[in-house]
Amino acid sequence: MLRFFRSSNASVLVVIVLLGGLTWLHALLQPEIPPDNRYGTFLFRATTDWLKNVPSITVWIGFALTLTVAGMLITVNNKLHLIDKMSYLPGLCYLMLIGGVPTIHLYNPAVIATGLLIVGFMQLIESFDNERLSYRYFTAPIFIAAACFFYRYMYIYMLAVWFACLFYRPGYWREWVFSVLGFALPVFFAFCWFFLVKDDPTFLTVFFKEIFSAEHLSPNLSVSTVIFFGLAVILIIVTFGHLMRYIGSKKIVIRNGYYCIILIAIITLALSVIVPDTLPATWYLTAFPFSFVLSHYLATVRSVRWGTIVLTLLFIGVITAQMIYLGQFF
Repeated sequence: MLRFFRSSNASVLVVIVLLGGLTWLHALLQPEIPPDNRYGTFLFRATTDWLKNVPSITVWIGFALTLTVAGMLITVNNKLHLIDKMSYLPGLCYLMLIGGVPTIHLYNPAVIATGLLIVGFMQLIESFDNERLSYRYFTAPIFIAAACFFYRYMYIYMLAVWFACLFYRPGYWREWVFSVLGFALPVFFAFCWFFLVKDDPTFLTVFFKEIFSAEHLSPNLSVSTVIFFGLAVILIIVTFGHLMRYIGSKKIVIRNGYYCIILIAIITLALSVIVPDTLPATWYLTAFPFSFVLSHYLATVRSVRWGTIVLTLLFIGVITAQMIYLGQFF
């Protein structure tokens, strides 16, 4: 099984899409599942208002967006060579990590924010190839700011941009200025829109209060989600140890890319601790870095037996979470 998913054959991609569809089948077969407006900001609410007359399509949009994010992770890997060869494993791991949490299988603002964060992440990694002044530190914050228009708290990922400036771009003080200007640009256009079109420039104040506010509530986790999270944490700890063991042998650019991935994981986990009610929706964001940790292990582990065990446990966790979740309705 592991040898098959390690392959770069196009049939692997078809199987991955089918597996992702099976994990969403319980949601796709239901005629109406309302979008998750919790922590969604004004652009996300605008899309849900537009789609409220066709509620049956929102889950399909959520599934399509999840497949898009999985495809983006495959593209990131094949473009930046985080794994030494072309691999579909990041997409597989992402769909399986999302598939094990059935409660988030709906139209969710976090998945849109994840896609924008991935684009910003690619900008950061590509800047490491250039020893000259890089304008990637202007474009990356644009996507992070755009993500704030869909999901709250995304501004905290500016820490990843400033971390890269501090440790990998020493002496390029103008890139710090670029990062601030890049984040401010979408906000400026939003102000112009509300001022010229909506005639309500004060709405931007409401927006900032919204994205910076925090609700200290207990997370609403189902039994299936708790069980899957427990298994996922064990697998990630094991595979993370493997990554740290071999990260020193990577090229500098790839090594820095993995350090940024680890930083994004830390930021997301910190968000889940500070604002626990964002769980389990933030799992869309958490699964982005963790999918690379898992896929790196599956692609590089020398023992096919141990790799197969990890992949099998991941599949078993997804199946178990799905069965427990569906058992509540029968």
